[in-house]
Amino acid sequence: MADVRIKPWHILLDGPVSEYSESLFAVGNGCLGMRGFSLQTPKRRPYDHAVFRAGFFEPIRPGVTDMVQLPDALGLRVVGEEPAQVSQELDLRTGVFTQRWRGRTVAVETQRMASMADRQLLCVRLTLTALADTQVRVQSAMDTQVCNLPVHDDQMVEETQTVRLLEPVRQSGRELVMRAVHTGRELRILCDGPEEMNAGLRAGERITVEKRVRVLLDAEAANPDAPDPWGENAAAWEALWRDCDIQLDADERIQGALRYNVFQMLCANAPDDPDVSIGARGLTHGRYKGNVFWDTDVFLFPFFCWHRPDAARSLVRYRLDRLDAARALARRQNLCGARYPWMSGEDGSEQCESWDIGLCETHITADVAYAADRYREITGDGTLDGELSQLYLETARYWLSRFTWEPYRDQYSSFFVKGPDEYCGAAVNNTFTNYLARHNARLALNHAAMDEAERERLRHFCEHVTLLYDPQRHLYLQDELFDRLEPMPDGHAQGEPLYKSVCFDRMQRYRALKQADLVQLMTMFPDDFSDGEKRAVWDRYEPLTVHDSSLSFGIHALLAFRLGLEKVGWRYFERSLCFDLSDELGNTGREGIHMAALGASWQALVYGALGLWSDGGELRLTPRLPPEIRGASLCVYHRGRRLRLTVRDGEGRIEQEG
Repeated sequence: MADVRIKPWHILLDGPVSEYSESLFAVGNGCLGMRGFSLQTPKRRPYDHAVFRAGFFEPIRPGVTDMVQLPDALGLRVVGEEPAQVSQELDLRTGVFTQRWRGRTVAVETQRMASMADRQLLCVRLTLTALADTQVRVQSAMDTQVCNLPVHDDQMVEETQTVRLLEPVRQSGRELVMRAVHTGRELRILCDGPEEMNAGLRAGERITVEKRVRVLLDAEAANPDAPDPWGENAAAWEALWRDCDIQLDADERIQGALRYNVFQMLCANAPDDPDVSIGARGLTHGRYKGNVFWDTDVFLFPFFCWHRPDAARSLVRYRLDRLDAARALARRQNLCGARYPWMSGEDGSEQCESWDIGLCETHITADVAYAADRYREITGDGTLDGELSQLYLETARYWLSRFTWEPYRDQYSSFFVKGPDEYCGAAVNNTFTNYLARHNARLALNHAAMDEAERERLRHFCEHVTLLYDPQRHLYLQDELFDRLEPMPDGHAQGEPLYKSVCFDRMQRYRALKQADLVQLMTMFPDDFSDGEKRAVWDRYEPLTVHDSSLSFGIHALLAFRLGLEKVGWRYFERSLCFDLSDELGNTGREGIHMAALGASWQALVYGALGLWSDGGELRLTPRLPPEIRGASLCVYHRGRRLRLTVRDGEGRIEQEG
């Protein structure tokens, strides 16, 4: 892989445009996202040059949808020229992505951005500088041949069958109208710019051509055109960075990587649109069919709560508005209450086609309730309390019906569940799941209205849910089966996930964790466990974790920092922070940016190294900075107040701003 250069505000890469660079340089505005493909090179395959619109999904088979790939209307091509080596640069400060290359007679620079000031708008700018006296011809391209290549839930299955989800209705020079094949939804793309331009240039002479692409869905009206969309976009990004930047006294590579992570989280979020959430790959790829996982609720959500509370409110609203779908899913599973789907489609339906994952990863339901409660804690927003209390109650009812009462043991047990560790098979009494379910039930008891009989059932559940704990070792146990499994043998291929070389049927009988499980639990409830219990979990489970997931490194860094394990914490932090910048699992190109790794890295720094937490309305900052970070400064919002947090020389300071 080519060497990515990381500067405080810029990400740079030289070489041919590749699948990896397309993911790395994807940009978006929460409504629209586009990969960093070449504007000069035509598509080789109908699913190349991917552009996405948040919330636009279409059926690919009964009951299963995919995020629709849009036609590429961005092309501005210099006829007769072909790029080989390309210098690529992403300006994090403004969200502008630039590609530069030299042709036979001209030096070419293309810039693009997804406007943060106008979320319907994508802009492209082409600048040509003559290397000698020459005649140039520029053509505007609009490629309507677009298909989806759905990615199978099983990561070992290589999909080859494309699906056409859009068909052209009409096309003029400046307008393209396409219709969704199954639902009939209408997509309109309006282009403002020359269709073709011919010019004679003298050596050293420069010309610039601009193209604006407006994407409209259904009956959406076009926003008024701005005289300077590039300037307005830059101003919008400047406002975002005032709220979201974290200034480090550290190596410029770490500073730039952190800003890249924040940048991509902002590109994936539509802050004022509760009809969309953030998929596991954001708007950078169609992996996982664009669906929403616990990645959003547990890994990304804290960033938005602290930096963009209005955006966090929309993410909560997204889950609230799909409570009826969660009720329907519980009924289909012969259960009560509301069960949120493991892979949530746009309407809240379950999109996971794998039994062991879709039905067994039940903890997602409690994760949703947990995130909603953290929103209330951090923001102090009480306007959703009535609806949240209903969510807590319905999800608690689900847990009562999902657990099994064992009278001879005087306890409730969970059978056939998966915790965050997906290598363990379908477990019995996964502690993460049971702990979150109890927390969910307690939220209902504390906030929801119910009759006394139901209240007593929930109290009984909370008092008798199984939590596996070894008092002699002060150790919580992952589940009832884990310690009985066979140790993972040495000798497997290094540098690639084990699922690439070990059959899953075999993998689930090894005593190895895919990602943080009880380590994750320790970070989500930092005040519930003693330092000794946290350290016991670390000592037992960290050596057994193979980190075959983007979710794992940042969470291990978080707990390591809290435990004062600075060296190992820093190693994990670097791997999480640069997960896509270093292509840690070798799949960034073919799968897109790993959103959960972005959020986990933020948590490792802010919750772990800086020690930020809020409990009962009380804010605390207990920093444990590693030597590689000498200081940090950032703004957060806490219960309506804008605060400046500063950490230096092991001391934290909180000051009100504005």
